[in-house]
Amino acid sequence: MAAQITPSIRSAIERLKNGGAVNGIMLGWRRQLLLNLLPYEDFRAERLLETLHDAHDHFASGGDRHVDTFWFGYETCHALALFRGDCVIALLHTRAEEADFLRRAAQTFLEDSQLLIDDLLNPASEEA
Repeated sequence: MAAQITPSIRSAIERLKNGGAVNGIMLGWRRQLLLNLLPYEDFRAERLLETLHDAHDHFASGGDRHVDTFWFGYETCHALALFRGDCVIALLHTRAEEADFLRRAAQTFLEDSQLLIDDLLNPASEEA
């Protein structure tokens, strides 16, 4: 069943990638890289995923703070990362004014794809 779900997730991410000035997208589950559409090799995407989780853990360790979105602005490229449950999605984009639009689109993707990702990571047995 997971083989049937993977194209659905990939096509949804491809549509998200075409939704603005997006240069790349990465999808992770916990600290595992699920899909790398960044313009970087997998080891760099895994390093980005680790860094995002470290930042998330750092801000969550303060007690009552719950941070689920990070946005980093640089001169020529911006990075947006969203956490939902065990999943994280990171987008690289070039236009700062698109950050809110991309955040809403990525949140919708994460909400809509939770069942697909759960089935991908925990495939049900054929007997069930």
